[in-house]
Amino acid sequence: MGILLFLITATDITKTTLSTRGGGTITNTVSKSVWRFFFALAGRRGEAKLLEYAGQCVLLLVLLTWIACLWVSLFLMLASDPGSVVNDTTKLAADRWETFYYAGFTLSTLGVGDYAASSDGWRVLTSAAAFCGLTLITAAITYIVPVLSAVSLQNQLSLLISSMGRTPQEILVNSWNGSDFSRFYDNASEIRQMLVEHTLNHHAYPVIRCFHNNQAEKNVIPAVASLNEVLLLLEGVAEQVPQDTLKHTMLVSALNHHLEMQRSRYLDQVDRPVQLPIIDVSSLREAGIPLKPGVDESLNTPERRRLLGALLEADGWGWHHVYRRD
Repeated sequence: MGILLFLITATDITKTTLSTRGGGTITNTVSKSVWRFFFALAGRRGEAKLLEYAGQCVLLLVLLTWIACLWVSLFLMLASDPGSVVNDTTKLAADRWETFYYAGFTLSTLGVGDYAASSDGWRVLTSAAAFCGLTLITAAITYIVPVLSAVSLQNQLSLLISSMGRTPQEILVNSWNGSDFSRFYDNASEIRQMLVEHTLNHHAYPVIRCFHNNQAEKNVIPAVASLNEVLLLLEGVAEQVPQDTLKHTMLVSALNHHLEMQRSRYLDQVDRPVQLPIIDVSSLREAGIPLKPGVDESLNTPERRRLLGALLEADGWGWHHVYRRD
């Protein structure tokens, strides 16, 4: 049992920290369980201050779970032989608690020395365990750095989008210069690059899903939903208005890749009906932006909106947070 637990834990740490394919079974189980606990405790409300602590707790509990599993696995291996560990002074066999203590300071490489392995075989195992403990625990701790960097990137993405306007309509009106939307497309390449990096970070570090900002204007999920609405509104603009179709297409493609990743990882309930808001284009007409005939109906059916509605709900938000309606 000790060998099996060690292999499972080592595999989980290696997959989580040294690959870009997401977390291992232990990591994903702990992160999902902690997030669900916090989400339920917060009443499924995105504005709840409590949710801001979910990410830190996930990282801490994942790290502690790895250490505990390594510790218990070595203890189980040593406990399989009652005489595997002896008191270094009296040479008497250690009891279970003393063996547990010995397993702990071996993994931590403290080398206290008041207990020792009783034979060459157990000495070799002790040395191997100390080396593995040092390597795996160091990898686990350094894993925190890229995770926090990924969290910082998603915060930058949300702030960049929200700084362009409080609502999708406001973003479009602010970008309109009387003849085109060059102000928006000037930022499109940066937004696309950050969105692609954010998607890749989700693949590599799924725990960033648990890092939540309780202010809608600073949270990445309402920001991505707002970006989608802006792209839909741009598709409803009259054809005589020149647009950068390449940047628009690349931004839509990046958004589609992000949503497909979200569907496969998080949106278990995406097939159930989600109420979609009707996009109000009256402010665009008032700003003198030419629109296609019948634009009010054509903007309200895309599949991306249904997916985003489920994603907003899964994070405690709603479409009224995207459109800043009370």
